[in-house]
Amino acid sequence: MPSVDLLITHATVVTQNEGRDVITDGAMAIQGGRIVALGKTDEVASHYSARQTISVENQIVFPGLVNTHTHLFQVATKGLGEDMPVQGWVEAVTAPTATHVTPDEMYIFCLTGCLELIHSGVTTLADMSYMAHSYELHEQNIQAIMDSGLRGIYTTIISDFGEEYGVLPGLIKPIEWFIDVYERLMQQYKVCERLSIGIAIGAPWTVTDEGIHRVIKLADKSRARLFMHINENELDNILSQKRYRKNIVPYLDEVGFLRPDLLAIHCVVTDDEDIRLYQKNDVKISYNPVSNMYLGSGIAPIIRMAQSGLTIGLGVDGAGSNNSQDMIETLKVAALLQKVSAKDASVVDAQQVLDWATLGGAKALGLENEIGSLEVGKRADFFVLSANSAKVVPIHDPVATLVYSAGEENVVMTVANGKILMKDRRIQHLDEQDILRKCQVAASGLAERCGSSLRLKRKWVTSWE
Repeated sequence: MPSVDLLITHATVVTQNEGRDVITDGAMAIQGGRIVALGKTDEVASHYSARQTISVENQIVFPGLVNTHTHLFQVATKGLGEDMPVQGWVEAVTAPTATHVTPDEMYIFCLTGCLELIHSGVTTLADMSYMAHSYELHEQNIQAIMDSGLRGIYTTIISDFGEEYGVLPGLIKPIEWFIDVYERLMQQYKVCERLSIGIAIGAPWTVTDEGIHRVIKLADKSRARLFMHINENELDNILSQKRYRKNIVPYLDEVGFLRPDLLAIHCVVTDDEDIRLYQKNDVKISYNPVSNMYLGSGIAPIIRMAQSGLTIGLGVDGAGSNNSQDMIETLKVAALLQKVSAKDASVVDAQQVLDWATLGGAKALGLENEIGSLEVGKRADFFVLSANSAKVVPIHDPVATLVYSAGEENVVMTVANGKILMKDRRIQHLDEQDILRKCQVAASGLAERCGSSLRLKRKWVTSWE
């Protein structure tokens, strides 16, 4: 019999294939990081021998979740910016953190964020760093993603403008500086199997007209995907009216920034004209419900966008505007927020939310041929959900259980590219407790150094310090 690296047996497999088939007592054979066989356990197990066989009887296998937006380094800022609107939060907490963080700190914060993503079934992420005052910060951020075992797209925010609008001077550099950094990153990481480089603009009012045209030119030359926070709140349109006498989405369409390889992040303040322009240009959307609620930004009209045919992915956003990297939590909130906005419980169902978190996220990142569903030929990216707590028992519908009942504690195994990253809820290739201890010490020191800890009214010393 052919030998494979890994054989998963006796699972309920939620394939997310075109027919949304669910295989009971199913099995997957994995070789070289890809699924080579998928079907009933008796059929698959009789045709393959394996170097490792894992039975997951009475457990559910899902495709790995795709986190379309985060800022991993913001793990350092959990709890420092609570109860603040987005602009004040950026100026008081996240921007000072970004300008003071060291490469060693960057690595440990980003790795800690990846650990929580693994615990919540994520196998792919799109990370948006802030301006790095040394190139080594980029390298350490990327190294953390690579060491975690996750699949990723790395970007760093371009800001060549915006001091008059509150962008800290330490985050602003000439556009040529950013282009040079991106060209260097693209050259250095062009052969990475699990990581690619995208191009990000933090917000449309943080870039000059020349800057946005240079970004478009670089994207055309490199074929890199574009990322931008768009209309997270009313500010984008207010400042666009001041600069261009039109709202920001029509302006972006006019200059050619709207395109099929653009991921528009947040889109909370979105009107019918914006949706029409997104649809015309096949722009992809990243829906970040928890951070939108946490910052009081509002509710993105995701159902209207989905009904127009736009591709929707889900994002946890940075831990600074979420306080976690828990993708399982995001699934439930994504559904409930749309239901309460519409005052209609039927406006979105569990299957649609799972589609956003898997197939939609994969397409939003240009990876739909590689991930997003469990099918022969695709990457072996998946997680296992266990009925190991009263929170999920009884299970009648596995998809509804995942979206509405499950928590991180129910994710017992996560596999990316055929490699087991977590098994029995234990990270397999990293010392998680040591990483968490280092993260606590580093975050406390950084908060003191950049002044963000001054916002804390409560004072205590933890056993970690």
